[in-house]
Amino acid sequence: MSNIYENLKKIENREELVRFISSLVDDLKNNSEDWANISLEDYLNGMASWIEDMEGLYPESEREQLEHLDWKLVAMILYSGSRYE
Repeated sequence: MSNIYENLKKIENREELVRFISSLVDDLKNNSEDWANISLEDYLNGMASWIEDMEGLYPESEREQLEHLDWKLVAMILYSGSRYE
């Protein structure tokens, strides 16, 4: 899991995000015992809980970046993943 986290911190563009998502799929297949949320329902609930708490999880010096997130794009990505083949 630490390798996944290290890759997460390096994402700077769309291609790296796509590779990261693919590595999450591989990690789930190969290391599901490390995952707290292996069902889709639990995973989505975990995401929602983390988003609710995220401001408190970032140092104050990094919280400004949260204000600039494109939440509608995040929502579109999540929605599209449920429909796109």
